[in-house]
Amino acid sequence: MKRVVIGTLLLSMIGSAQGESPALEAEVLEASQVVAVPGAGSSQIRYLILHHKHQKDQARLSDWLHRYGGTQMTFQTRDGATHAAVLQRLKHCFGRGLLLYSDAVDFKEKDVIQVTLDARQ
Repeated sequence: MKRVVIGTLLLSMIGSAQGESPALEAEVLEASQVVAVPGAGSSQIRYLILHHKHQKDQARLSDWLHRYGGTQMTFQTRDGATHAAVLQRLKHCFGRGLLLYSDAVDFKEKDVIQVTLDARQ
C-alpha cells in the first residue's frame, strides 16, 4: 500500500513538471544601452538584469538559472516582438539573471518581459 501511494505521488509530480510552461514573466531590474565589444567586429550587445515578476515563479526561475545558464532562450516584449538571447546566472545575486541580446530593444526599470526556454532544452 505504501509503495502504491509513493508511486502515485511520484507520477503526479512528473506529470506536473512535464506540463510546466516553458515561459515565465520576468521584471527588468537594470538594462544597458548598446555595448561595443572589442574584437567582435560590428557585433554590439545589450544586457539586462532580471528577476521573477510573480512570487510563484521564484523557484522556477532559480531552477532555470542553475540548469540553463549560458543557453539560448527567447524573450518577448510587451509589443509582442520576440528576440533571441542568452540567459546567464549571476552566481552572487540570488534569483537574478543576466540576459544578453543584440536586437535594438531598450528597457527601463520595472519593464516586464516573457522569457521562454528554447523548445530543444
